[in-house]
Amino acid sequence: MDRSNRRLAFAISFAVGALIIGFAFLQPWTLLALPIAWVAHWFVRRKTKRRLQVIATPFPDVWELALQQYVEYYRMLAEDRRIDFQNRMKVFLDEVTVTGIRTDVDETTRALVGASAVIPIMGLDDFEYSGLGEVLIYPGSFGEDYQTEGEGDKNTLGMIGVAHLSGVMILSKPSLLAGFSNSGDKRNVGIHEFAHLVDKADGDVDGIPVSATAEVTEPWVKWVGEELRSEGTRSGIDDYAYTNEAEYFAVLSEYFFEKPAQLQTKDPQLYNMLRKMYHQDPKRLFSKRPRRKGRVQRNDPCPCDSGKKFKHCCRRKRMRGMPGGK
Repeated sequence: MDRSNRRLAFAISFAVGALIIGFAFLQPWTLLALPIAWVAHWFVRRKTKRRLQVIATPFPDVWELALQQYVEYYRMLAEDRRIDFQNRMKVFLDEVTVTGIRTDVDETTRALVGASAVIPIMGLDDFEYSGLGEVLIYPGSFGEDYQTEGEGDKNTLGMIGVAHLSGVMILSKPSLLAGFSNSGDKRNVGIHEFAHLVDKADGDVDGIPVSATAEVTEPWVKWVGEELRSEGTRSGIDDYAYTNEAEYFAVLSEYFFEKPAQLQTKDPQLYNMLRKMYHQDPKRLFSKRPRRKGRVQRNDPCPCDSGKKFKHCCRRKRMRGMPGGK
């Protein structure tokens, strides 16, 4: 990233400088414009320099705790890949504002928004969510008019903004948390909405991401067309997937990252196409997950990988959540 940006900055500033010097042979006063070459170099370098500064900062402990507790994908990564995940997340949260609408946005919520953004692009080098400037966190579901109060249908859990809200994503806070709290239900509204942005990167939200090569695009289009005509006869896939091509891609992206082994078993061809589009193999990643034998005992290591005993960690939290628990 830094090396290619340096080369680009040098090439542009050199070209601008050479152009000015060329004009100076005809009009010597144009040499006064030579500092524009430096300005061009600074302009090209400024974003990359900012990112390098952000990457150099320590990863916040509160984000690490949230990822360890809620994001199984992160826990399964090798150490070098975790660092890559952290760097991408730091840059994303530095450049995209996360704002609460009638609800507080704590660091756990910000971390889960960051994780939702990073997971789909871990295999896509140099991918950027260009145009996204803000993620709005709502206290619950909302309607098509983005309202959470008053009359009307409020079943929407997430949405990428259009028209005057272009460049904005809206997520329901309870649904965002629920998506990561249950990693086996094939539902994650954060991943769903960011999958739409991966799809939108080529300018169209049409269910064909920019990362899809010619090799996979033709069979994918044919597959999705047949699926939509079948009106959802395949078991295990949310009916919402059959709304249109874009929703099919987003819903299947949830499935792909939440239950990859199950998806691969049910539809190997479908899994393989998604693997090629995302340049990731979450089934292989999740194969590192330790198998649990029977019930977790009080003195066993906690399954959330906190390093604590079960009785001092998730069992205590579970007991507090029960009626009468403290």
